[in-house]
Parts: sequence; C-alpha cells; structure tokens
Amino acid sequence: MTEGSLADLGEGGVAVSDVISDSKDLHPGDTLALVLGDGTPVETTVAAVYDRALGFGDLTLPYDLLSAHVDNPLADTVLVATTLSDGELTAALAGHPGLSVKGSGHVADALAEQRQNGAQVAFLAMGLVLAFTTIAAVNTLAMATADRRREFALLRKVGTTRRQVLRMLRLESLTVAITAVLIGSAISLAVLTGFSAGMTGEAAPAPAAVPYLLVAAGVTALALIATSLPGRFSLRTAG
Repeated sequence: MTEGSLADLGEGGVAVSDVISDSKDLHPGDTLALVLGDGTPVETTVAAVYDRALGFGDLTLPYDLLSAHVDNPLADTVLVATTLSDGELTAALAGHPGLSVKGSGHVADALAEQRQNGAQVAFLAMGLVLAFTTIAAVNTLAMATADRRREFALLRKVGTTRRQVLRMLRLESLTVAITAVLIGSAISLAVLTGFSAGMTGEAAPAPAAVPYLLVAAGVTALALIATSLPGRFSLRTAG
C-alpha cells in the first residue's frame, strides 16, 4: 500500500493501482465511476492505492459488490493472511471437499499460465503477419533486381565483370538491410519505451538480445538472397 488501507475497503469501496491513481489523479476518499460486468454503473470510493499492479491487477473491489454482477460468482482462489501453517489450514478445510491449500506462489503461477496461453495466440498471429511481410519484402526486392537486366547488360558492355556486378548487388543489399534494421530498431525502441512507461511508470524497455540478433541476421540474409539470386539470373540472360 502506498496510500490508505485495505481495512477501509468496505461496501462501495475500491482499491486502485498506482498506474490508475496517476492516470486519473485518484487518492483515498476520491470517487471513481465504474461499469460492472453486467453493464451496471456504480460509484465507488477509493480506499487505498497500491503498487506492483502487474502482479495483482489495477482494481480491487469488495466481493459482495462484484459477485452480484458476474455470471459465475464463485471464487476460484481465496487469499488468506494467517499465522497458521499449511498443515493446520489443510486440517481446518477437511470438511470442505475440493478445497486445497497452496503456497503464496500458486496465484502467480496461475496468472503466468494464463498469460502464456494468451501469448501463444498472439505469437501465432504475429507469425502470420511476419510471414506475409517477409513474402512481400522478398518479392519486391527480387522484382526490383530482375528489372535491372538492362542496367546489368550495360555494365558488362563497358567492362564490368560478373563478379563486380554481384559485389555491387551485395553491397546494395547490405545497405538496405542495415537501414531496415536501424529504422525497425528505432521504431520498436520507441514503442517499447512508451509501453514500459505506461505500464510500470519507468521508461526502461528490456529487449531480448538473442531474438533481436536473430531477427537482424534473418533480415540481412533475406535481403542478400532476394537480390543475389535474381541478380545472377539477370546477368546470365543479359549476356
């Protein structure tokens, strides 16, 4: 807790994360208008502000208030603050089949599993987008190179060797690839910085080095292949 206390989270109360508090300038005692799961509008009073919202959530509402406006009011998990051991809690729940005692990391593990399931769908969609983008980029480079057949023929007539023309194409491809990597890196860094600032309050993006290097190497390889192969074919037909 950074402001207020959960002890004041009574009927009609709400505890908010520091992200919500900063974005809406909310403090304990202020009023926050919400719309519940069934579309019911409700006026709540801020009781407390807490940090580490990424691991807990942005809003904490009283169970009685929320359960009346959702399809399934049964709680999957109950957080308990107690001095009892896990064994004592298990013994106390012996008369309630289906209930079990988990450690403090159980909720974090469950949330991580949910995020992982959602990430797999997002990765699949992103993979399809990247595949179509790759096809379009390779096709553009190949067609642009093939259209330079006359240029290659002229270079050969003025004394340029086949190896020199291919070296020129490789240098051009590297220039295009490096430019693409730099522009893409700048755009990604700007997006990640803004996302980091909005989610955590700090502009501290954390890009993964290995995937970044793999993407940069893949872009460079595709650019070289998409120009070298059509270039060789064009040189062969150009004579």
